[in-house]
Amino acid sequence: MAISKTSSTASRRRFLKGASAAAAAPLILPSRLFGAGSANERIGIGLIGCGKIMNGHHKSHQDAEDVQIRAVSDVKDWQREEYVNKVNQGYAKITGKSDYDDCKGYANFEDLLARDDIDAVVVGTPDHWHAAATIAAMKAGKDVYCEKPLTLTIEEGIAIRKVAKETGRVVQTGSQQRSDQYFRRACELVVNGYIGELTEVHVGIGNFKPIPELGEQEIPEGFDYDRWLGQAPMEPYHIDRVKGDYGGGWRNFCEYGNRKNGDFGAHHFDIVQWALQMDESGPVNYVPAGHKGEPFSYFQYENGLKVFKNSDKKRLSINFYGKDG
Repeated sequence: MAISKTSSTASRRRFLKGASAAAAAPLILPSRLFGAGSANERIGIGLIGCGKIMNGHHKSHQDAEDVQIRAVSDVKDWQREEYVNKVNQGYAKITGKSDYDDCKGYANFEDLLARDDIDAVVVGTPDHWHAAATIAAMKAGKDVYCEKPLTLTIEEGIAIRKVAKETGRVVQTGSQQRSDQYFRRACELVVNGYIGELTEVHVGIGNFKPIPELGEQEIPEGFDYDRWLGQAPMEPYHIDRVKGDYGGGWRNFCEYGNRKNGDFGAHHFDIVQWALQMDESGPVNYVPAGHKGEPFSYFQYENGLKVFKNSDKKRLSINFYGKDG
């Protein structure tokens, strides 16, 4: 979403009033939604990866009139079954059909992608599976919404872009902070020069603990651990390696995630890009902490502006410093 450089108070007030009214309005879905002859009028959705983040996605898609969740996929039997039940119970409540069981579960997402009634997928796997699932979906003729970060590596991003052009499929990745009024307002203030010419930016994304040394535990029954690892190096199973913990888990390991850079960094540095109107470009230089005595990591844009990570001038998550404030 572009940021206007001529936002008026009146237009903002009208927008917020409308948004508040929309948020307050109850969502009532008609029972005709799943009536005879209406199946082809809805977008068939498949959910790939049924961890924590998919809670929000599954609810918002299930509450939408123009889509229907028809299948889910996960390498953990119990997690997959839980989501199948969630979806079917939700639609049972909406349709009034107590025996609703149209949503099916698959251990391998390729089986989900083989279905002709799946038009698009939501990818919510650990980061190291984002690219493979997204590319497979496009090649199967599906459109894709993939959780952030879209890829684990730059090479994967190039591969996704290539396949998207070849197949003509729609691929979207998102960051909810761009839909947050406070982040948007901060970016508007920066873009419209309220703090003058920018001198520096300081971003706080926190730190994970050092990557732990893990032993080996027994793989739980019903968990395809080899499949979970995918193209990542073989490592012994341990719950702390695979759990979807926002404070660590697989996010702790560069093989499966990008630690805090791919976690809050994907949110906060994206907002910096937005405020600097640099969505079509990016930094030209990166300096890690400790290089030539530098106390903090930073990246730098072509105009010389530096964006520091976890510096001592960080007061909030994202801090814009200008000549006037």
